[in-house]
Amino acid sequence: MPPAQPGTNGFSIASLVAGILCCLPPLGLILGVVALVQIRRKGQSGKGMAIAGTVLSSLSTLLMVLLLVTGGAAEMWRGFQDGVEEASRTRDTLELREGQCFNLPGDGPMDEAYSSSVEVVPCVERHEAEVTGTFRLMGYDRFPGDDWIEPLAEQRCEEINGMYARDEWLVLDRGLELYYYSPTKESWELGDSTVTCTLATSDGKRNAGSVKRTTGSLDTLQLAYLTTETKASLTGSTLPVEDWPRGRHASQTWARESAVVFKDQVEVLRTYSWPARLRGPVERRAREFERARAALEKAAATRDEDVFWDQVLTVDDILLDGPTEVEIRRLLKLPFVPPERPEE
Repeated sequence: MPPAQPGTNGFSIASLVAGILCCLPPLGLILGVVALVQIRRKGQSGKGMAIAGTVLSSLSTLLMVLLLVTGGAAEMWRGFQDGVEEASRTRDTLELREGQCFNLPGDGPMDEAYSSSVEVVPCVERHEAEVTGTFRLMGYDRFPGDDWIEPLAEQRCEEINGMYARDEWLVLDRGLELYYYSPTKESWELGDSTVTCTLATSDGKRNAGSVKRTTGSLDTLQLAYLTTETKASLTGSTLPVEDWPRGRHASQTWARESAVVFKDQVEVLRTYSWPARLRGPVERRAREFERARAALEKAAATRDEDVFWDQVLTVDDILLDGPTEVEIRRLLKLPFVPPERPEE
């Protein structure tokens, strides 16, 4: 029988693999040298692989030394860390939850471009938007269409935003507006029926800190007062948009229901246990709420469009940023400088 031919040297294979993968560059170089010695002594094949592995590993080793000397390795590591951190902050818009703060690519949340993902950041950092809550669209097996979703989303998100922040002055002072994510026809078919409500800046401005106001950030007196003001102001978010006279009945119903809200808040203001320093200003505010209620009742009873809108505007004149509200806020140690309101 002829003698067996020597096989391929195993170290040459290992050297080539290490050189290609660039993992532990000196290892591939060492393996290549060992392979060349054994191939020469034993007559094995694999010399080409050993040489290739040695060359590749030598180049990788040289590159590693240069990176260490010039600081490039540290820069690469920082870039890697930044990439990992950015990836960890990126969220699909369908995954946003109440209390999360985020930034958007482009020109900010009010940019017309569609965004499927956002950068979630801690609310203590500067951010463009904050999630105030979510709600599901119920009762439809098929996608109901944007024309149906949009007015409902705006009304419900106004309510959710108001009860989340509780302080309209703080929201206005930060330049925040209603913004929401609603299902698309494609996402609806995948089971998405959730509207995500947020407060967001319109010009890319960024604020630090959450606008959420709860018992953890307000004392009981502050919370009681702001809740009353919020419930009263939210009546405006349900005002029908239909033209008169086609929407007259809906508008009159709105005025009637809003008058009941003001009546309830008057009772809250007058029965809550306010300290002596607040009783006078709070009673004046209760009387202002009563005047607003009376104007709404007149609006509910009229068939004249001009009279209706005159009474609605009277409510704004009575309630918005008046001296009574400023005094109560000052006594409660709340922001008491009236904010700049956007023009209608």
